[in-house]
Amino acid sequence: MTKDSEFLRGEFIGNRVIVCDNRMKEIARGTVVWETRNMLHIGEPEKRFSKKGHSFIFETEQGRKVVEGRKILYRPEDRIKRLR
Repeated sequence: MTKDSEFLRGEFIGNRVIVCDNRMKEIARGTVVWETRNMLHIGEPEKRFSKKGHSFIFETEQGRKVVEGRKILYRPEDRIKRLR
């Protein structure tokens, strides 16, 4: 299993993230406070972003991870099972 797939199977809540549009232009940045099947809830005050149509750059201890929203378009608990 690669480190990228391990990251995608992990918990996103609490991670720092940069939200980008489909042209990789930054829209917002903050901390993930909640996740649903279709949305990531970012920052304080909370803003909601659709996973579909956005890319997310997660800032981790291992560096930045760029994730297309369509690749994580699952409920958090289902993502563990489906991304193997």
